[in-house]
Amino acid sequence: MFPLRKGKSTASRSSEAMANVAIDLLPIEIWMLILYEAQYDDLLLRYRWLRRYSLVCKAWRPYAQELLFAHVALRGCTHCKAFMKAIETSRAHDPAHAATLARAVRTISMVMDHQEIYGRTLALCPNLRELHVCMYHAAFRPEALASLTRLPASIRALRVRAYHPTALYQLLALFPHIEYLEVDASGIRAPLLAPPLRAPPAWRLRELRYANVHRGAHVFVEWALSGPGAGSRETLEALRVQCPTFGVGVLPALELVHLQSLAVPRVESGDGDALAVLTQVEEVWMIAPRYPSPAFRPLPAGLRHLALHPLGEVDYREIVADLAAYYESSDGRLEVLTYHRRVDEDDDCVEDIQLLYEFCRERGLKFRLMDPPYGYYAGERVPFEPVSECPRAMPLSSRRSGGEAKLEAIMKMTRKKPTLTRKIARSAKKAFGSALHPAALARP
Repeated sequence: MFPLRKGKSTASRSSEAMANVAIDLLPIEIWMLILYEAQYDDLLLRYRWLRRYSLVCKAWRPYAQELLFAHVALRGCTHCKAFMKAIETSRAHDPAHAATLARAVRTISMVMDHQEIYGRTLALCPNLRELHVCMYHAAFRPEALASLTRLPASIRALRVRAYHPTALYQLLALFPHIEYLEVDASGIRAPLLAPPLRAPPAWRLRELRYANVHRGAHVFVEWALSGPGAGSRETLEALRVQCPTFGVGVLPALELVHLQSLAVPRVESGDGDALAVLTQVEEVWMIAPRYPSPAFRPLPAGLRHLALHPLGEVDYREIVADLAAYYESSDGRLEVLTYHRRVDEDDDCVEDIQLLYEFCRERGLKFRLMDPPYGYYAGERVPFEPVSECPRAMPLSSRRSGGEAKLEAIMKMTRKKPTLTRKIARSAKKAFGSALHPAALARP
């Protein structure tokens, strides 16, 4: 028998030749657009794919590497050293290409501590726009703070997760030029989060997002918006506060004259005067409307998008009646209602979804059911962008399937009569108002 000939088959050589012809025919700008879209897998960046793209041919290599360096994740000083070494090695072989890679960095996510190497790493990226930081340490050393003073002035968005207030305020003082700020301080208890004696940086924020699960921690919001002069009070377009004790009653004192998007735990019946001053608000999110029950009549008249999270065990008919009264008083400007609620297979009570859907259908409004609530899947996050439309753009995961079909199935489900426990809870609420929490009626 003759030995088998090793090598590529005729078919594989033909397909490779056709691929090379296709690469030569299309302009590199078209391939750049294709690579930009191809780097994502369900909203998540796949660095392994970009590394493979850079090995396809010499024409793709520099462009794929630019995309590879656009989003950098550095988890500690070891990754920072490796990143700096990669830039230095490239600079030794091709200084122009090394400078291109450094300028390509747009977003850096890093776990930061009190060492100096983090400041030196950030200083290598002159076009850095977005910085995500997670800090576990209590405070920065003086030499580490000195290295961070050389941060690129191009940074416009800062996202921080902190566990100690001193390190948090030390870092924020270094960013007077940012426009978007997100702070997750749930690891810091309220008594320790007292604002420092000095005023915040002279920033002019366009969006502020703050999260803290502890009661009394909302004082950070008032501090962040109390800069010199008009500052952020004149420029803020979106405010999102996830704190159980934050109420809209503090908004008049903040004088947010250009606020367009507001996300708060809930709106209560006595908040009408506080919301009346927000004449430009077009979007309101109620993140925790469970208790006390939300009120809709105090909402601004120019509202176009209303987003609700699960309502809990309340009288849904009263809720929808209050919503209908608001809609009539506002001359029907509401356009979209988004309900963030998870529906499980064994969920036998969907009356809230049915009533809200019917409310929208009868008035020609768009009803959107977010099942599960937005942000459940990795990569779902409202981008840091100017508020140009309401509802704001929300990238959705491809795992959200069967939206319309699922909603149709929910509408066909039989409405069950309220149980005895729910009747008692509703009666107690009417009798005691907000003085009695529904948890008090739970079984021991």
